[in-house]
Amino acid sequence: MGMSSDSPISDMAEGAIKGALDWTVEKVKSYVKKLKERKLAFIQEKKTIDIVKEQYTSGESKFYQIYIEDKELLFLVRMGLTLRKLENDPDRLRNLRDKIYKKYKVIGLHIAELVQIGVLNRYVGILIDELISIENLKEDIEEILRNIEKHVIFIQADSNISEIVKKATIIVNSHSPPIFILSGIKNASKILKNNLEKFKIILKDYNLERVSSENEEILFFKRKLK
Repeated sequence: MGMSSDSPISDMAEGAIKGALDWTVEKVKSYVKKLKERKLAFIQEKKTIDIVKEQYTSGESKFYQIYIEDKELLFLVRMGLTLRKLENDPDRLRNLRDKIYKKYKVIGLHIAELVQIGVLNRYVGILIDELISIENLKEDIEEILRNIEKHVIFIQADSNISEIVKKATIIVNSHSPPIFILSGIKNASKILKNNLEKFKIILKDYNLERVSSENEEILFFKRKLK
């Protein structure tokens, strides 16, 4: 005869299993929390760390969590969201930029900056305009982040325009990216504004979309369909 469902032994077994599962869930949560704390430890500043944690639940972060499977890339995207949040706090902004540069080198900082100034959002918007599939979208987003130097040039205030034109020409001829981006903020934006025609000439096979304001100039060159 089988044991009835209301048997004390059955109840004890069920309770033990449930207790073990609950314990396991709590352990996992604790482990994940410790991993996150360890990953953020390089920042060394509690208020900034708290702002980073807030970005994990932001709308943008949740969006990119769907389309970026690479955890390191997603982390740098969240660093970029944090940089944006710190734009009215120059000292913390500079400190976090320095920490990102020290730990993730210039590529990591450029990924974070791409997010900070909203370039990644507009890039994704352009991709969505011609969306083929979700898988394609995922691949294209990770491609620009993983190989950012083949897709984007960040202009600095002391950049030499001849060198920038030369670099843009080499990138476009070598890699022919579907979307090529030139970005300059503050004083660097003037360099782009004053030399727009030069870039139009070397990127004649691309259509131009500008995001322009007093302190920002971002040029999105989108390759023409042949």
